Amino acid sequence: MPEICLREYLPSPELQPYVQSFWTGDFNTASVRNFSQSVVPNGYAELIIHLTDDHCELFRKNAWGSSPDCTLLGLYTRPYAVKFNTHVKVFGIRFNPEGIYNIFGVSPSEFLEGFEDMERVAGTEFAACCARLKECRSTRQRIRMTEAFLLRNLDRHSARHDYVRTAAAMIRKNSRMKMEALHERIPISPRQLQREFKARIGISPKAYMRIARMNAIQQYLNTAVRIDLTAVTYDYGFSDQSHMIKEFHTLTGSGPGKFLKDRRQFLVNPGIIVPDPDGDD
Repeated sequence: MPEICLREYLPSPELQPYVQSFWTGDFNTASVRNFSQSVVPNGYAELIIHLTDDHCELFRKNAWGSSPDCTLLGLYTRPYAVKFNTHVKVFGIRFNPEGIYNIFGVSPSEFLEGFEDMERVAGTEFAACCARLKECRSTRQRIRMTEAFLLRNLDRHSARHDYVRTAAAMIRKNSRMKMEALHERIPISPRQLQREFKARIGISPKAYMRIARMNAIQQYLNTAVRIDLTAVTYDYGFSDQSHMIKEFHTLTGSGPGKFLKDRRQFLVNPGIIVPDPDGDD
C-alpha cells in the first residue's frame, strides 16, 4: 500500500474561529498508478495548494480530471473518491465552513458536494499568494505567509453578530449536542437559524450535527487502543448499534468493521495537531 504522510498545524488564535488547521500532505509516495482512496466527509471546507506539477484526480461531469493548482473542496455529505498516479505533495488549509465566508465572502453552499478552482473564486491577489507559497522553503514560512493573507481578508468580511458561525462552532465543540439544546443557546428562532444556516453552509444544522458526530467517532477510532462499538453507540447518542452502523455506512461508505480492517483505503483527518512546524519541509 502506498505511503501517506499527513501533518496538521494549529493556526494563530486570531484565525482559530475560522480555520481548523493548516496541514501538509505527501500522497502516494511510491507513485503507484491508479491508486484510489475514499475521502470521508469531515464537516470542513478544504483548500488544497499543490506544491508540485503532479496533482490528484477528482471526478466531475462524468469524467476524471486533474484537480486545479489551488483546489477548493466544498462541504461533502457523502464519501467521494480521489485518484493518484504519482507522488503528490500539497499544502492545505482546513476551513470551518462558515469561516471561509468570513474570510473570502464566499458561501460554502456554492460548492456543496463539489470543488472549484480557488483562483477563480478569490481572484488574482490570491493567485499571486499561491505562487509565493510554492516558493517557500519551509512549512513555517508557508503558514506565516498564509496567515498574513487570511487576516487581511478577514478584516473585509467579518461580521459582529454571526449566529451561523456561533451555531456551527457549538456543534463542532459538542458532537453530542441535540437540536433542542442548540436552539436554547442561539437567540433567533429555529426557523430563522435553519434558513440562514442552510443558505450559508448548504445543509441544515441537523445534517451538520450528523457529520460532526461521525467525525468525532472517526477520531476516536483513530486513537482508541480498544474499540468498543457498544460504548460508541451510546456515548454518541445513538438509540442502538444498528442505527449507529447504518449512519456510519451512510457517511463513510463502509461499516465500522471494514473501515477498521481496510483503514488505509480511507482518507480521514489525522486529528493530531503538530504545535510547531519548524523543521518540516
